Amino acid sequence: MTTLLIDLGNTALKWTTPEEADTPHTVVHYGSTQGKDELYRNWLALRPSRVIGCTVASPTLAFSATKFFNDHGIPWEWVRSESAHEAEDFTLTNAYERTGQLGPDRWYAAIGALSLFRGTPLLVVHAGTATTVDSVFQTGDGEYRFMGGRIAPGPALMHKALISAVPTLDSGLTEHKDFPLCSSDAITTGIIDAQVGLITQAYESMCEAGQRPKIILAGGSSRFLAPRLRALHPTLIVRHNLVLGGLAQKARESKR
Repeated sequence: MTTLLIDLGNTALKWTTPEEADTPHTVVHYGSTQGKDELYRNWLALRPSRVIGCTVASPTLAFSATKFFNDHGIPWEWVRSESAHEAEDFTLTNAYERTGQLGPDRWYAAIGALSLFRGTPLLVVHAGTATTVDSVFQTGDGEYRFMGGRIAPGPALMHKALISAVPTLDSGLTEHKDFPLCSSDAITTGIIDAQVGLITQAYESMCEAGQRPKIILAGGSSRFLAPRLRALHPTLIVRHNLVLGGLAQKARESKR
């Protein structure tokens, strides 16, 4: 029996099985259903017995996929955030004021991070279309609490907003410079410093609360942030596909 895991984000769809959560297939969609026929053929070839998916965007594609599963009699579940997740060796409780308002991608990324790194508080960062920075407190032996976090435009969205508002600044992203001497470097440095500052502020807030976290960075824009962030936080860990890791954890737990 094969479980199909799906992470449907703003820009890309990733799919895999629990055994290969670290090496997913990726389809860049930008909200379009173009190319879905090939995708669905690949899913049929997998012959899944069930689907566990996380979607926070692209309702058209999510609806299309759901119809495909129904048409082929494949049981599916689009997950939601929970008040708590009880795994075999850890428990994560949700401190969000309204549990249903928390994006399931953030919740399952935290679960995925905990499935890999336990025994310490975590700061789970995903840099994509949006940058999310979420705090996971350690409250006891095997006990953790999701304490919410910060959301900001991701690096590419920051860049797009800036050049849309000020067309004379139109330039591509380059690399961080301590002393930028051209507009493209100045824009890139400003964006990276804004992102790293957001993450560092969250880190310091956790430290002030007595929780010195391990920083876990994921997402397509992490390559822009990792060098500067690692210079300030040498123990930074870059680990992608955290949402799929969380879904894989759910799949394993449901078989217990």
